[in-house]
Amino acid sequence: MITTYIFIVSDNPPNKIKFDKKSRFRRQMAGSFKKRKDSDGTGAGPGPPTQEDQLKPGIFDLPEEIFHHIVSYLSLQDICQFGANCRYAYFLTHNEKFWAFQIRKEWKILYVADGSEVETAWPESTRLNINGILCDPHLLGNRELFIIYSAEFRRLTRDKSAKKKRKDPFRTMLETNSVKDMIPRLLAFYVSLPQEEQCSARLVLFGPGIESDRTHDLVQKIVNARSSTFDAIEFIRGLQGGVGSGVRINYKHMYNFDLMCLYTNRQNQRLLNKGEARLNPRNNITVIQDQSGNISLRPEIIKLLPTLHALVFAIDATISQEENYMESLAIMRKELDILLRGLETFKISLPLVVLACTQEQTHQDHTLSRNRDKILQERIPVKDIITGLKLNEYASAWGVWQVEVENMRGAEKGFDWILHHLRKKRKDWNYHHIQGQN
Repeated sequence: MITTYIFIVSDNPPNKIKFDKKSRFRRQMAGSFKKRKDSDGTGAGPGPPTQEDQLKPGIFDLPEEIFHHIVSYLSLQDICQFGANCRYAYFLTHNEKFWAFQIRKEWKILYVADGSEVETAWPESTRLNINGILCDPHLLGNRELFIIYSAEFRRLTRDKSAKKKRKDPFRTMLETNSVKDMIPRLLAFYVSLPQEEQCSARLVLFGPGIESDRTHDLVQKIVNARSSTFDAIEFIRGLQGGVGSGVRINYKHMYNFDLMCLYTNRQNQRLLNKGEARLNPRNNITVIQDQSGNISLRPEIIKLLPTLHALVFAIDATISQEENYMESLAIMRKELDILLRGLETFKISLPLVVLACTQEQTHQDHTLSRNRDKILQERIPVKDIITGLKLNEYASAWGVWQVEVENMRGAEKGFDWILHHLRKKRKDWNYHHIQGQN
């Protein structure tokens, strides 16, 4: 017969442990049962719960929708602490419906894992308007999307990037007295600088939205912002003739990315070209027409496609009363297909960000439009943009965001997602393996 002894080492004395167990048991009994008196008036001790105790409501007896609305006023840190209280709170805070409600209420964005789920996931109620939609199968549900947009995530990312900052090489150069020691240190600094600190991604901005007379200020708002959101650091040279040139932008002190703007023609010429005339090779310097009559990108632009990481397609979502915007969306899809066919030559599929831009109409503009009998209508609905651009058939991840050019409201959500998406991709070994094969 083998006897096993288990010794428990504790800093607390045995009497204190017994007292804690007794007090804990008494609290549990007091919460579950109620002392009653017998008919003769003597105390009977704890008994079974009465009908009054069973009908007494608690916070978890509230409907799920009301409970989600109450918790939505908490911060992300408070929600995480609340979810650690009990199993039921953990279940509620790990429910996809809860985080989907948070995203719709806070930012009016709908998330789907697959393009075929747009029709079923679209809310029937018009109480919460949808200003954006995201389709990303690599995202871990609505909870990760909520974290990306949260202030806590931005603060942690900024602190992490601040810790990675190295000593200024020019300060080191001034501290050294010997040229022999100065040059190797400068070379070592720039050679060993991590790629994500130099540039985290290379994006191309194109589409009718950057050339429309109503929304062409979008590029200026990004390049010349000099704000805490978009801060242009330096100019990036392109190929001969200026093709592929752009600017390097520091985004919210979290990411550095290169932005290349792909215009169809010079400024005075592109303002005259509207609709399908923009796709005519006579008016568009980025495309050519082959012998079979098909329109494709110029060879010098095709050379730049393997260096890209994402596409930013800007459209003018402001429509006039006499315009059929579904026909305009079909023309926009043709322009998008030209670049997608160029990517197919390298077997590359890039994530797509669609910025549905609108310009706020002032009182003076409204008077002018009334005199010209062109009353501007509301913006194109997001659901119609998905249908017109056939985004349900897009192979890679995509998203549509409504953007007000005057204050750039809505554009940040698109850039927050795409830059986080690309950062996750760089950590995936399969992504680098496919890029190496291409």
